[in-house]
Amino acid sequence: MRIEEIGGEFSLIRQLAALIPHDHKNLVAGIGDDTAVIRQDHDTRRYLLVTADTLVEGNHFKTNWSTPEQIGEKAVECNVSDIAAMGGSPTLLFISLVVPKDIHVEWINGLYKGISAACKRYAVVIGGGDTTRGQNIIIGMSLLGYVRTTALCLRSHGRPGDLLVVSGTLGAAAAGYELLMKNTPVPPYLLKKHLTPRCRMDIVPMVSRLANAMIDISDGLAAEVNHICSQSRTGAIVFEDHLPLHPELFSAAGILGLSPEGIALTGGEDLELLFSIPEKNMDELRQSGIEHHVVGKLTETKEGVLLEQKNGRRTPLLGGYNHFTPVAG
Repeated sequence: MRIEEIGGEFSLIRQLAALIPHDHKNLVAGIGDDTAVIRQDHDTRRYLLVTADTLVEGNHFKTNWSTPEQIGEKAVECNVSDIAAMGGSPTLLFISLVVPKDIHVEWINGLYKGISAACKRYAVVIGGGDTTRGQNIIIGMSLLGYVRTTALCLRSHGRPGDLLVVSGTLGAAAAGYELLMKNTPVPPYLLKKHLTPRCRMDIVPMVSRLANAMIDISDGLAAEVNHICSQSRTGAIVFEDHLPLHPELFSAAGILGLSPEGIALTGGEDLELLFSIPEKNMDELRQSGIEHHVVGKLTETKEGVLLEQKNGRRTPLLGGYNHFTPVAG
């Protein structure tokens, strides 16, 4: 049986979790969140955060349109984004690198220049790693961080009545990727969002105080809303006409033969934050000056996870990027 036949990546994760031990007295949160959250006996004010991410040549990046420096920066940004989604700050990075035997040393040096630039941006130190040979370039990273116990935002912290808010426009990274795949000129904003995305660590200190649940948008809004609802045991309504769409997305959608809303809901790698926030905290968020867009709300579980289309019709909110069963926007 193939992975896609059991429901794809997330079904596989659930199946594997049932086969392995994943309970520990110091494990506050493990499988099912952006990072693991570990209690420290010597520090009751902070949790240790641990995340791991892998970028594979041909899947997450292509060397014919990304420089090694861009690839290195993007790899770090994807990992830091997971720490940001927990309300934390990154500290130590460990790198496992697989490269073909005929790769040029200059390319690897460029990769590490990009990694170094991103690490400096977030005060991250490289603590070690491993290098080996393989057929394709594979960049595996494990990132450690910390979060104050009072600032921790888990996917399971959402509550019915919370508003669903995103920190920026959606679908740009995916649209940039699809245009590159078609060898079509890519508008500047879309190209930047795909090649050199930036995570939203800049807003974490403020948002983590106000939000309940939080997640980074790496697999598309539809998938991330479903992740929060699954862990929080809630339903949700997402309003199609509230989706924040950059003007360049509309022209790209026309070229691709897709709807801009569809790309925004299912496209990955935006690295924006999605968070649920009580209405009573919205005034403070508005006064902060942080860009934010209310796209929906959490509801009781029995109501399901729904998309309210522009015509008022409500349908199940489906889609999002899945490594084994990708869904087009």
